[in-house]
Amino acid sequence: MKSPIEARIVDLQTLFGKQVSYRIPQFQRPYAWKKGEQWVPLWDDVRNFAERCLHRQQNANLHPHFMGAIVLQRQNNASSEVEKWIVVDGQQRLTTLQLLIRAAQEVFFSWNDSERESRLRRLTSNEESYCGGDSDNETKIRQSNFDDDDDQNAFQRVIRTGDGGKMDDGIRGAYNYFVGEIADWMDEDLTDRENRSNALEETLTKHFQTAAIDLDEDQEPHIIFETLNARGEPLKQSDLIKAIVMYEAKVVDDRVKAKRLWGMFENAWWRAPTKEKRVNRIHLDRFLNYWMIVLTRKEVAADHVAASFREYINPKNMDCKRSIEEVVAGVQKAGRIYSHMEETIYPGIETFLKRIKTMELGVTMPLLLWLYTAEVTKDRRMQFVRVLESYLVRRMLCGLGSMSLSNFFLEILRKMEPDNADTILIENFHQQAADGRLWPNDRMVREELGENSMHCTVARQKMVMESVEMQMRSDMAEPLGNTSQLTVEHILPQKWEKNWPLPSTVVEKQEATENRNKAVKAIGNLTLTSEKLNARLSNGPWKEKKETLGKHSGLFLNKNLLENPPAVWDEAAIWKRSRQLAELVIEIWPGPDKF
Repeated sequence: MKSPIEARIVDLQTLFGKQVSYRIPQFQRPYAWKKGEQWVPLWDDVRNFAERCLHRQQNANLHPHFMGAIVLQRQNNASSEVEKWIVVDGQQRLTTLQLLIRAAQEVFFSWNDSERESRLRRLTSNEESYCGGDSDNETKIRQSNFDDDDDQNAFQRVIRTGDGGKMDDGIRGAYNYFVGEIADWMDEDLTDRENRSNALEETLTKHFQTAAIDLDEDQEPHIIFETLNARGEPLKQSDLIKAIVMYEAKVVDDRVKAKRLWGMFENAWWRAPTKEKRVNRIHLDRFLNYWMIVLTRKEVAADHVAASFREYINPKNMDCKRSIEEVVAGVQKAGRIYSHMEETIYPGIETFLKRIKTMELGVTMPLLLWLYTAEVTKDRRMQFVRVLESYLVRRMLCGLGSMSLSNFFLEILRKMEPDNADTILIENFHQQAADGRLWPNDRMVREELGENSMHCTVARQKMVMESVEMQMRSDMAEPLGNTSQLTVEHILPQKWEKNWPLPSTVVEKQEATENRNKAVKAIGNLTLTSEKLNARLSNGPWKEKKETLGKHSGLFLNKNLLENPPAVWDEAAIWKRSRQLAELVIEIWPGPDKF
């Protein structure tokens, strides 16, 4: 009986010397090897081995250099065409070896060494008569392909023309690196060029070996890919999910179908890192994590997202009776919503999203994705958002943490129904009494803002003060416009000792200093100004600040401050204004009694 898995030890002459097309399936990730991590060590191995060839004694045997395993799966092909193999594992290594061989070929070509150049060309290019009219079969490797400037086009360009452009990363960057290193090594001794050429060609064709593991046609290649890919650049959860999708949708190298299913996630934004604390993830991994929480209504760990997806689409799962194409359509819809939310451009809730981002509350995203993908009416959605924002801002202002909100929001998500989403949210918020989940009422907000410092970041202080500014403006006022250049100004400076001394009548100076430091950070001591005006105000005394604000600021916050300004800006004035601003905050974010 034939074993389902066969392994053979092959050198690069054997691997690439025949008419063959190693096809990178659509479930594979793009080329990811980098200079420091992979190119340099590979070239060091090649150079060191070539030097061993140079200095060996006559007829001495050299032990081959073993590079690890690759996993291949044979595909059907006509006898007159190239052999076709799916590269299940090892695409990064195979691609880089081809670039290395092509680089050596280019160096030989530049020296008019046509014989070696021709021999190496047979390792990177197939004969036209075996290509079956498909130009992509001309190269030994056929990359995955989504866009015009992708791995496939870059690889074809390098192999066919030897043109790496001026790139220093990616496929063309690797090729350029190897061309430079090979040329430099060959130039180290121009009198021994023939021997160096022999040593390099011999090293590349005979002495670098790999274990080629051949899978039976009935085996599931994406499972092998996932299991084996602990080497090299770590796989992301999104890479694994893409592999599952491509396999379940029976995509091998159908580029049109692959692009339709996964193309929207191949742009740079999805691959860019997020700004999460303590977690290093790209946008796509973060989104898929949130979306699996929505689909399963279960907690899904960041390193378990792909496993959760596989379990979700399992035919035995009674909660999912959709085809893989229907599942992916849902992922795409949610992905578009997520990207707009992340960029704070989702229509109608832009301000809310900016505030959520300022408060760094990604924990809300599963609830929001559910809300905007479910059949919830516009009115209920807006009420839901108003309630959620009130809950979150009030908790922030009252110094209540967000550590326990993940589990709480998951409990709420499990209860959600489109017909009464806002009501469910309100009821669950009302039922909480513990600090970890409490919805602060008006009395708590008044006490916190009217009697204590604001214990939050400057960005969050600015968010609150901008909201107060908007609340003060009538509908006849000019639009506030872009607020990115506004900064938070402490009216009584944080460094107050020089221009704002304590009254001479103070007896308990330590206590008075503590009280002043507390008041400095209160909401009543904050306002907004332009960056230039902030620098102008600096730590100056109250009299100067009043005059400067009056001349240059058009903000309602400052107009209100200067309508009936106190003669002395001290702790009493700060706490009085704090209580006034607290009432505006309560209007902006109504509490539980109003819902």
